[in-house]
Amino acid sequence: MHQIPFRTAAITLLVLFIAATVFQFTVLAGFIPTEMVWGGRLQNEEERTVGALVSIAFLLLFTALIILRMRRPSSMVGKWGMWAVCVLFALNTIGNIFALDLRETLIFTPVTLISAVLAARVAMGE
Repeated sequence: MHQIPFRTAAITLLVLFIAATVFQFTVLAGFIPTEMVWGGRLQNEEERTVGALVSIAFLLLFTALIILRMRRPSSMVGKWGMWAVCVLFALNTIGNIFALDLRETLIFTPVTLISAVLAARVAMGE
């Protein structure tokens, strides 16, 4: 895992989370099919809106944790927060494997797996 430089992992994860935030705003605007997010289990526009807003809030929190980890490497909040992000994305990877929409499985399973690995690297620190 230490073969991936800390700064490279952190910046790559920031880019992924910014892209994911933009994606969630397109979901919120209704440009992405509802069945392509949240495992294809959303039933209506209200659930899609709530899901997108929850995702955006978490992505912004995760972005803040990465920045905290980069600026204050000794921060326990940054360290353990990033381990929590790693676990969350590992679980999300499993969820994506079992998504009802094949597009979600094919597109987001690798993205969440890579995110989990990068989050673990950021959690480890320098």
